[in-house]
Amino acid sequence: MFVMSVLVFQSCQDLTELNENPNGVEPSTVDPNLLISTVLTEYGQSVVDNGFGNVAGVMQHLEKDSWSSAFNNYDWEEEEWSGYYSMLRTNKLAYERAVEEGMEFHQGVCLVMRAMIFGRITDFWGDAPYTYALNAEDGGTDDILPPFDSQETIYKGIIDELATAASLLSKESTEYSNVSAEADVFYGGDATKWMKLANSLALRFYMRLSAKLPDYAEAGVKKMLAESLISSVDEGCMMSYIGSSDDDSWPSNTEYDSSSSNFKRYKPCTTLLYRLNELNDPRLGTWFNPVEIPIVVSSLYAPTEDTVVDDVRYITPEYLAANSMMIFDESTFKQAVEDGYTLVDTNSVYVGLPPSVSSYEPYDYNLNPNPTQGGGNVHVSYLSDLFKDAENEYLLARIFPYSEVCFLKAEAAYYGWGGVAEDSYDAGVEASLEEWGVDDDFSSYIANDGVAFDGTLDQIMEQKWIASFTNASEAWFDWRRTGLPDLQTGPSPLRDAIPLRFYYGSDEKENNATNYLAAIENLETTSYSSSDDNDSAWSKMWLLQGTDEPW
Repeated sequence: MFVMSVLVFQSCQDLTELNENPNGVEPSTVDPNLLISTVLTEYGQSVVDNGFGNVAGVMQHLEKDSWSSAFNNYDWEEEEWSGYYSMLRTNKLAYERAVEEGMEFHQGVCLVMRAMIFGRITDFWGDAPYTYALNAEDGGTDDILPPFDSQETIYKGIIDELATAASLLSKESTEYSNVSAEADVFYGGDATKWMKLANSLALRFYMRLSAKLPDYAEAGVKKMLAESLISSVDEGCMMSYIGSSDDDSWPSNTEYDSSSSNFKRYKPCTTLLYRLNELNDPRLGTWFNPVEIPIVVSSLYAPTEDTVVDDVRYITPEYLAANSMMIFDESTFKQAVEDGYTLVDTNSVYVGLPPSVSSYEPYDYNLNPNPTQGGGNVHVSYLSDLFKDAENEYLLARIFPYSEVCFLKAEAAYYGWGGVAEDSYDAGVEASLEEWGVDDDFSSYIANDGVAFDGTLDQIMEQKWIASFTNASEAWFDWRRTGLPDLQTGPSPLRDAIPLRFYYGSDEKENNATNYLAAIENLETTSYSSSDDNDSAWSKMWLLQGTDEPW
């Protein structure tokens, strides 16, 4: 189905651009099910591409020890949004065909996906073409070279579209025609689950506006809390991988990479790893492997200064001092690197890679005996073996898990907008553990110091940040508007602050220059963005202007 969907997707791109494709499917007769399948699979993969990619480095879930500058240090290039607009073109054709055929289920699904994709575009870049986007065939100047809508217009527009979608999807599934369970790779043709996703997305976007438009957000959140939302792990919006080729497999898989080079590049970031360790979090062992050879500072085997005995590497204190080495400490490592010290991590079970340590190559970290690009490191933990698979029950595109709904409700309750914060917080923690197969540990985990609810927003957002592992984009969007968790850069980032947005792509600059230049005037520069002018990853989009967040 994935391969067929990609082929149909490419055909539809050709039809849009050339108006004729003798080898493709006529747009006037194409089945909306095939088009929808394309949109869902493409979008699902994009969630992982970002949430397990560079944004995972931004949110300090992961670091890379090779080819790592963009991942670890925010050394980003311009980011094109053409893939998202391609999805939207396919989605538009599916919607138009569904209207022609009177297929309300498909109309509702297309509106949900339109809102989700446009939401992702404005979340990443800021202002973007919306009102006049996808209308090039109409021939007007604004249709061919669309102006950028404000974020306010986009967020409010997609919230309205989600309300329409929820209404279209409010019938029993048996009342809809021509629904293909196989083509619906999210929910198998279940209209009720799609309706709950539409309402949950509206809750997400209302909460996105909580700092910028608090009155509007409060009214919307209260309205959505009275609607049917995703209410169990099984109702969460997830997409499985097929695993039949590298293109439809989890990105770190070793089944189609015999060298395992890609898998070896991913390392846990110390920020997440050591917080999980402090909390005695059961997800720790699910996500990461223990270090193969720990390092111990000891004179046990002196006068040998550096030796491996029984899979433990021993170095003497004198060796440490003579070679300008310092034991890794989360609170002091940044200054230690700036002072010229080489870090040595002596954690006996799990060892992470600190954020943005580029005074030396990250594959050199922790006295790696084989310091080569993609060569691995026996002194730093890897991802767990489940991330070597092409597919398994936990390697999912986590598009909208139930745990996120719970944490959104906990945050709303914290603001006094309805509900009980502790109940929703506990439900979110339990849901995340269940989503990763360790929910048997919930009762003991929720009683741990630092996990038992203390009534603070910091704790709600910290657990939501943890739960967003492999979907770090949502954690990024939350961090921007709340400043939580309180993440600090490492010693060698491109700028001494975490970025806020993507740079607009060169395609837009070159082909829609007038509207691009007008759009970047709406960005607010900060002390970190001045060398980029307005279009900077460190400039504030409308959503953040005047909110004092994250700085």
